[in-house]
Amino acid sequence: MSQQEGVIHVAVGTDVTRIERARRYFSLPGFERMLREVWKRYAGLEEAKGHAVVRGATAEECEALNSFFGWYKRPGTDIRISLAQFETELQESAFPFTITELHEIMTGSPLLTKSDLKLLAETEWHSLFGKIEEAYMDAPVHLAQAVQDWLAGLKTGAAGGYRTLRELWRSSPEAAERELGIAVRAWQLLLTGEAGRLVGDQARAAIRIPVLAALAAGQPHALDRNQAAGRLFFQALRSALQEGQSLSEADASSPGEITNVASGIDSLVARSIYRSVGLLDDDISSSVHLYHPSGGAMKGPYVMTLRQVDAAPVLPLVQHIYVVENPAVFSTLVDAADKRSFVGSVEDQDTVGPLLMCTSGPASAAALRLLDRYIEEGRMRGSLYYSGDFDIKGVEIGNVLALRYAERFVPWFFDGDHYRKRVEIGSQMFVPFSNEEKARLARTQAEWDESLCVTMGSRGYKLFQEQFIVPLAQTWMLGLGSE
Repeated sequence: MSQQEGVIHVAVGTDVTRIERARRYFSLPGFERMLREVWKRYAGLEEAKGHAVVRGATAEECEALNSFFGWYKRPGTDIRISLAQFETELQESAFPFTITELHEIMTGSPLLTKSDLKLLAETEWHSLFGKIEEAYMDAPVHLAQAVQDWLAGLKTGAAGGYRTLRELWRSSPEAAERELGIAVRAWQLLLTGEAGRLVGDQARAAIRIPVLAALAAGQPHALDRNQAAGRLFFQALRSALQEGQSLSEADASSPGEITNVASGIDSLVARSIYRSVGLLDDDISSSVHLYHPSGGAMKGPYVMTLRQVDAAPVLPLVQHIYVVENPAVFSTLVDAADKRSFVGSVEDQDTVGPLLMCTSGPASAAALRLLDRYIEEGRMRGSLYYSGDFDIKGVEIGNVLALRYAERFVPWFFDGDHYRKRVEIGSQMFVPFSNEEKARLARTQAEWDESLCVTMGSRGYKLFQEQFIVPLAQTWMLGLGSE
């Protein structure tokens, strides 16, 4: 199924794990009729109001709806679902989406309301595209075919970028024309090779996104994905890649396979899309903190940017990788290791030992790319151990790594048993979860331990890495093979 821009609209800046979890959760058969009725009701009323009705609910439907809403409905009854309540429950849960965003996640296409369908038929809407096309009629180089195809798809609501453009059009037709014009100019410059020639590169080598933005709009941030033109441009590229269109007017090279696109956009997937068309993004701002006790001159602690991760010819061989969420914990473990002498085995001039990594919150593109390379290139022999805070954020960060690295992922003092033991000791002060956080915990599940979030919710307290630094340090020191 061809994915429309709606999923991109939801996914940009959104944790991919939440999108995956929402898709799995609401794919349960018990939600099928409810969602169908909700979509229908919303399309008619054009907002989250009124009720959708599931008539003669089955046992399966009652189980799903009771679990989600906290109800006790019996099979055979008619269940009325308030759209306003459903959207509120969504946004206060582990799935922080609106009804329209959930539709895009579940179906891969925008939820078209009555106004949407009317808008598509209006002359004013079509005139927007006529103005863009007319601007290139007398130009030395006509619109590239890929751009023409994209504009034709936008007219009918079938191409990536439709919802972004539609929302912008509703608020300001002038802004819609301006932002679409920037996206079209950027893609046209890229496809024809004119961008390379304008910056003095006759070979049309890769160009940085801000440079292309400056050429297309007069300012370097116009194609950032938090800007309307940037979102439109990115969605156009993604649509072309999915449809297998040529990426260049000069050559018909295939875009190649873009992995994980259907499951949402993370920074590395977005980066691969840009690079497939010869665009380079910011590879300096994203970084990761590392410590390799057996690394000689590269012992650390040190920082690697995404650019350095990509440029490294060969990664040092390691046994295990230990990942922590918090900088203070990272530094404490470094302090402990610096006081001990590392004893490693030498093989082919590579010293085999552990690597300590700090994500400083959610794993950056640099961190993910480094872990990807370690696994893909066989430079990590053992496992990826992850320890985070026992709170919503810590579980979500862990889920990203657990989903991405599957069999290599091992929780490091980060499961229900360890949480329960630390809280039951009761010798420390603990921060309680708010009611909202408890509700989110009830709808969240750690990929590596089904009981973890249930246990955290029932005990009711957060537990931070700094509060169990001693066992972390002890196992880290064992991993060093120190004496």
